[in-house]
Amino acid sequence: MRDIILLAALLSILPLVFRAPVIGVLAWIWVALMNPQREVFGFLSVAPLNYAIAVVTLGAWLFSRERKYSPLNPFTIFLALFGFWISVTTYFALSPEHSQPLWERTIKTLLLVIAIPAIATTKVRLQAVVWTVAISLGYFAVKGGAFVLVTGGHYRVLGPADSMIEDNNCLGLALVMLMPLLYYLGQTSKIKAAAMGCYAAMGLTALAIIGTYSRGALVAIAAMGAAFVVKRRVGVVPLALCALLVTGLPYVVPEAWFDRMTTITSATKDESFGERLEAWKTSANLADARPFTGGGFSATELDWIAANYETPGSLPIGRAAHSIYFQVLGDHGYVGLALYLALIAAAFYNTVAVGALARKRAELRWAARLADMIQISMVGYLVGGAALSMAYYDGFLVMLALTAALSVIVRKPAEQPSYRRAPAFEPRWAASASGRAAVAQAAGAPGPASAHFDGAKV
Repeated sequence: MRDIILLAALLSILPLVFRAPVIGVLAWIWVALMNPQREVFGFLSVAPLNYAIAVVTLGAWLFSRERKYSPLNPFTIFLALFGFWISVTTYFALSPEHSQPLWERTIKTLLLVIAIPAIATTKVRLQAVVWTVAISLGYFAVKGGAFVLVTGGHYRVLGPADSMIEDNNCLGLALVMLMPLLYYLGQTSKIKAAAMGCYAAMGLTALAIIGTYSRGALVAIAAMGAAFVVKRRVGVVPLALCALLVTGLPYVVPEAWFDRMTTITSATKDESFGERLEAWKTSANLADARPFTGGGFSATELDWIAANYETPGSLPIGRAAHSIYFQVLGDHGYVGLALYLALIAAAFYNTVAVGALARKRAELRWAARLADMIQISMVGYLVGGAALSMAYYDGFLVMLALTAALSVIVRKPAEQPSYRRAPAFEPRWAASASGRAAVAQAAGAPGPASAHFDGAKV
């Protein structure tokens, strides 16, 4: 039954995609982040929905009147260079057959990411992207928070199976990234019910993050909270949520959760932290031996590669990189890591530039708020990602793409008010030079000596 409902929903979207490719981009984001096929148990559970929607969207975009290029921006330039470089490193990978499927998945993600600034050219479209991200991840946040309340936090909250956020730690970091976006939507929503829903979702998201038992997510929340204070955007809602969590946490989660979180203070003695150090060493060894190309996607996870590049303090067998930075370093060498960091720096620069420009124009205050919240999300993700292999997570890259779209929108010149009435409502006397001057003066325009109408001085 679930399969039929999902199939009917997707089929109903198709005509809209051909009418407006932006709908296809939104559907693409929804499928990529939420993985609705993982919530059904029939024939659609193994269907390549992401690929199908991508093909339909790109086809509709190609034959539409939408512009066919992504605007030049530091972010889009480094994104293109990064996509090119990971293709080079995949060709020269130590195990091409292992790297190829991961390259295909990442390239599809990059196509989605570069389509966002090309399609999201207005505030309405950009807001639609933010709402789609919030709803897609918010589904697991609300579901996870409710699960924590029902079970008393005795079980870990996990993400959808066979997805990039299946692991509890990965889900926790994705939800950390989500919280500032929910806060932004709550602050800017004109419908009170929608704003209250966003604030309620924030509370459940916090509970879901706690329910993941992820120590990295807890550190990321702390870093994000510090970023809130620095940006001076704390507000009443975040403070109220923090107070509620601090006072109510002992009644929600069991003692086992506190026992696990207290191991953060003794990380150097923790076995999992030791394995992370070994994984980082293996990635560094791989990059030192192959500084330009690295080993290819997830090379450190292969036993024979870990054994061939083993040194004192590195992994004896294959393991995940356990860091977005060391992951890219081992996968694509120092060149790949430089491009990845440049990509992030370009997105951060976009948020700073957007904030500086948008605060000067009252109609763009929403853009300044969104830029601030994306900055805060980035801080949480970059801190938490230091211990997780989530470098190519589509949710994070989509959020970075929002900065490029924002940059283009705020740089559009402000619309100038028109002093001339529409022809259908213009009286005959106003068509004369003296009449036009009178209309302009009445509307507050410059005087007759400097007024311009259709390129003629009056």
